Amino acid sequence: MTTILAVQGDGWAVIGSDSQWSTEGGRIGKSSQPKVITLGKYLIGIAGHTRGANIIQHSFTPPPIPPKAQGIKLTKFIVSQFVPAYKSALESAGTGLPQYDSEVATTPIDSLVVVNGVVYQVDDDYGTDMDTNRLYAVGSGSDYGLGALQALTDKKRLTIQLAKQTILKALSISAKFDSGTGAPFHIFTQEANRG
Repeated sequence: MTTILAVQGDGWAVIGSDSQWSTEGGRIGKSSQPKVITLGKYLIGIAGHTRGANIIQHSFTPPPIPPKAQGIKLTKFIVSQFVPAYKSALESAGTGLPQYDSEVATTPIDSLVVVNGVVYQVDDDYGTDMDTNRLYAVGSGSDYGLGALQALTDKKRLTIQLAKQTILKALSISAKFDSGTGAPFHIFTQEANRG
């Protein structure tokens, strides 16, 4: 239960999350573990069972980003190197969704990965997407958050500061309508490495 939202700008990305957790029995608390994890030059927002976030935060070493990786080269790197390493880390720890084998599925995890100022959505089947709308949402409150982002984002005047404010408002709206989402909210930014 969570909401993680991201906005893709020109050469930058902003990602934000709530901090509430809940159990199937209805118990609610505030997480001391961030739902957006900083691993070197990666920002990884994880929606799903806490075990996946534990593994990524404490046991996953992402592959180094190639120098000057931008555009299609960056996407090829994410698809061919990052996602297989990510999948391996989750599945070897007994979590995640084994690709194309729903019979063995344990705990599906949806993620937003920001690298070099670019947002990639990694779905629970390890498919990787980039949305031409440049707005992203995963988690139980994602529908509310994405709708709010769409309504609130002024793409003609979009700056990092406006994206941060918009994500905060959209997370608040998600929390109002999704019982699995709650404050405090956390915002992270990343700009592209042009070097």
